Amino acid sequence: MNELKGKGAVVTGAASGIGKAIATAYIEAGASVVLCDLNAKALEEVSRELGGRAIGRVTDVSDEEQVEDALRAAHDTFGSLDIVVNCAGFGVITPLTELSADKWRSVQAVTLGGVFFGVKHGARIMIEQGRPGVIINISSVNARQAGEGQVAYCAAKAGVDMITRCGALELGSRGIRVVGIAPGLVETPLTKKELENPAMRDLFLGVIPMNRAVAAEEIAAAAVFLASDKARSINGDTMAIDGGSLTRGYPALLTGLKGARS
Repeated sequence: MNELKGKGAVVTGAASGIGKAIATAYIEAGASVVLCDLNAKALEEVSRELGGRAIGRVTDVSDEEQVEDALRAAHDTFGSLDIVVNCAGFGVITPLTELSADKWRSVQAVTLGGVFFGVKHGARIMIEQGRPGVIINISSVNARQAGEGQVAYCAAKAGVDMITRCGALELGSRGIRVVGIAPGLVETPLTKKELENPAMRDLFLGVIPMNRAVAAEEIAAAAVFLASDKARSINGDTMAIDGGSLTRGYPALLTGLKGARS
């Protein structure tokens, strides 16, 4: 696998889950990768595991300067910045009427703001270097499906999809593609605890026609394809990888769980 040989990449949220799977797949496909995450210990372990073409960098994606510095470090270290994957993000499950302003702002700062900074500064560097590149934004089915107790996350991910479309519109003429991936339920360290709850697992699997979660490696395979020349005409679209869950509704995480307990 050499689809990305010689490419310089940055992946945020790379210390675990989907981000780690993408960084791993990029290394296997021949790229060199700066892995960004807040978890310094996990980042060190993943960087060591992936070898010499992986460089860990502790980065808070809600801080524009830190994002820009990480992207420039990748360019300076590898000689070019060819791929940016904006994967870092999180959400909270809280009824809309009980969601605090602080939680709302923190979700928007990381899940939406981090993507904006990654697209903005990734594009700037690609334009400066005179070498086109690809920016991949990790969205969610929640950009299109409302979820109980997830107003902050759903709003942020809907914004991510629009950043992808606006980025494609504005940057396509410069040779920069901006694309997205919208995962459904993916088994990661973040979802593992929730899915160990039988009622929660039943709610999620009940709306997935394939009756299984998506593997992080499946998301990574799509990220390799989208970053490769094979996808050179894909721009502005967000690909759903969800086992078909968008054909149904999103699980009722508040009322559904309440009913399961009664």
